[in-house]
Amino acid sequence: MGQPVTTVRRMRLGMELRRMRENARVSQNSAADAIDGSDTKISRVEAGRTSLTRLELDALLDLYGITDREFRTGLLELNRTARQRGWWQQRGDVMAPKLQELIELETTATRIFEYEPIVIPGLFQTREYAHAVISGFPPPTDLTVEDAVRIRLDRQPLLEQPDAPWIVCVLDEAVLHRRIGSRAVMADQLGKLIEVNRLPRVSIRVVPYSSGAHAGTDGSFRLFGYSSPVDMDIVFLEQKQSRIFIEDEADLVPYRVAAEQLCDRALTPEASERLIAAIAADFHEDQQE
Repeated sequence: MGQPVTTVRRMRLGMELRRMRENARVSQNSAADAIDGSDTKISRVEAGRTSLTRLELDALLDLYGITDREFRTGLLELNRTARQRGWWQQRGDVMAPKLQELIELETTATRIFEYEPIVIPGLFQTREYAHAVISGFPPPTDLTVEDAVRIRLDRQPLLEQPDAPWIVCVLDEAVLHRRIGSRAVMADQLGKLIEVNRLPRVSIRVVPYSSGAHAGTDGSFRLFGYSSPVDMDIVFLEQKQSRIFIEDEADLVPYRVAAEQLCDRALTPEASERLIAAIAADFHEDQQE
């Protein structure tokens, strides 16, 4: 399955601990002494590869001079939940690390921005559309197409949970016209997209062809936001065999700017729904001919 999966919560905690240690001008050796450990353990903690006990985390926070009670509480909660196993980790024998990490990002974020120029995102796909997408590029693991479809659908109940993240999804109009599967599959998929757009925490917006070149012409991206005291946005870029996390503030700025510009160029959710419905009607008509 490739390199071992890093839980996103451990990764976020590790990045914060590294930042705090460097700001406090504390060496890894000194940090290791504070928890009666090794500098190797500190390196693994900061890389998100291993966890800490509550006492160890308290000791490091004391060493780094962190006195803000709310911030400390947030870090302690992040450390506690990093030890919990989600349903996706329990299926790690068949699920690639990048998919596990994507699902964890989805389930822990409070807000998600996604731009997609090629296909409808997995959270919004029908079974038939998902099957057609995955069949066109089968997973490079022992996972069957049916298992991959099932996992994709298992992610979707998140959308209707009371604490679901706020999701803004911007699609290039090309996504709506690209026929994946039969015309009936496309008509049903666009119908589901309209249903999803009416959920209280989801907003689907379309950048029309008439907008010309825009901030998303260089590819898809997902921006995950958090509202906890340990607030750290993360951009997730997915590649065929790997994934990239972007968390440094300076590196996040271009993605935030791109998200704002895409929303400025996109139709409103209501106008987007009308466009989706019109294209779905065309697929219906073509199916009947």
